[in-house]
Amino acid sequence: MNEYMPWVFEILSFLLVYVIAVVLAMPLRRGVKGERIGTSRRVSGLRRVTAYVARPLLVLLVGQCVVLLLRDQGTLGAWITEYRAHIAAWQLFWVGVLAIGLFEGVAHQIFVMRQRDFPIPDLLRDIIRVVLVLAVIFCVLRFELGIDIAPLLASTALVTAVVGFALQGVLGNLLAGMSLHVTGSINQGDWIAVGELEGKVIKTNWRETKILTRAGHPITIPNGKVAEANIHNMSRPRPIRRHAIEVGASYADAPDEVTRALIEAALSVPEVKRTPPPTAFITAYLDFGINYRLRFWSDNYYRRRPVEGNVNRMIWYKFKRRGIEIPFPMSDQLLNDFMAVVYNQRKQAPEDTEIEARIDDLLASDFCRKLVVDADGEPLLGRADFANIAPLVRRVLFTHGETLYVQGESGTTFHVLVSGVLEGSITQPDSDLVTSFQLSPGAVLGEMSLLTEMPRTATITVKESAQLLEFDLAAFRGVLSLRDEIPERLSELAAERAAQNKEAFAALAEQQAQNVEETIKKGNILKRLLRLIGK
Repeated sequence: MNEYMPWVFEILSFLLVYVIAVVLAMPLRRGVKGERIGTSRRVSGLRRVTAYVARPLLVLLVGQCVVLLLRDQGTLGAWITEYRAHIAAWQLFWVGVLAIGLFEGVAHQIFVMRQRDFPIPDLLRDIIRVVLVLAVIFCVLRFELGIDIAPLLASTALVTAVVGFALQGVLGNLLAGMSLHVTGSINQGDWIAVGELEGKVIKTNWRETKILTRAGHPITIPNGKVAEANIHNMSRPRPIRRHAIEVGASYADAPDEVTRALIEAALSVPEVKRTPPPTAFITAYLDFGINYRLRFWSDNYYRRRPVEGNVNRMIWYKFKRRGIEIPFPMSDQLLNDFMAVVYNQRKQAPEDTEIEARIDDLLASDFCRKLVVDADGEPLLGRADFANIAPLVRRVLFTHGETLYVQGESGTTFHVLVSGVLEGSITQPDSDLVTSFQLSPGAVLGEMSLLTEMPRTATITVKESAQLLEFDLAAFRGVLSLRDEIPERLSELAAERAAQNKEAFAALAEQQAQNVEETIKKGNILKRLLRLIGK
């Protein structure tokens, strides 16, 4: 037993020195992770390199201090003298580890200073580090201690073969992980699909890849399974991907009108890219309608379901306002009967209940209470008058996120807000200052463009799904024809409001080379209104 005591003592001594060095190095290594933002680059780089060499450097320093303290201590000093070769081999080994750490730290710092990612993945760096440390061990054994390492290498190869056979599954995952990291197929943060599984890569290591699914479930997949599967990487080399939606429309709707509505619907969704632009085209003539395909691009394909859902939502509203029918499978006879009913309904006047609802909405709006009023603020029109206007007015629906008006564009309609909330924004001329406001039910919007033929002075978007009554030129002519005093009163109101908005009108009209001063005069507005009704 006594013959092994020196070896036990030697191993425990080296282990104690290593533990002390590890404890002393912990604050240095932890300090790099908790480094403050205000730290300079030079200090930050020095700390980062120090973290790589702290442990082997402290092992050497602590070991040398122990040797200096104990070499004159009788028995311990004699032991140090007797095993000086072992101590030198121990120190030489840690010098090699120090050189490896210094090289890795400097290389990593160079890429940090260049603001580039380190090209070697963590897994491969760990493997290279282990191989270099083993090389240092073999060199120390051979050249410092004079040990013949050939039998050791042979036995190591035999042990490796046995262990490899026993752990072939683990080694297969290890090699697969190395392959994935070297080829760069997946990286942490990538959104990938592996077979039926889809999620974000949150971690990769020697054996496995961890994915966080869209539902928030962390899934661990062995690297061997990942390497065997077809990997769909939605984040690299570029995140932009194309979506496709199939939509049907009836034979009664013109293809140009349908494709235009599809493209507008896609562009109404913020996630849809403007470049490349969306496209729509016919794919098939079916028994019950024409099939169209809408293609558009986004840079977050992993969110394709909500993005495509928003586009589909916009399509419904665009189709509804344009009267485009989305067909469903039916027999030829049923289809003919159905189309005949639809065709006749389009010719017929709205039902009485809808007419009454439109009259009630108009009476409760600012159109009746503030726009069409006399000098004393009393309404010029009553229920009987609105009964003549209501059939000419169209009820339209808009969903949240849609844009009704764009500042600077021309307009030939105005609206009365029945329900929902609208948001408006006015960009000031020659500046980035934007004024925002909200419109609530009852508000009238867009009437100034129809009264003055000037461009829209504000951009109006839908904050909450809205229902509006739309006045086109025909409906507006009907309003002007109801009473002789209406054109006169509207021209007065329009001239007053146009004078208040003169600066905004001037900036918009400058693009169209219009004479603002002449356009917003009461007399000119009145002439335009009378011209609309043929007077």
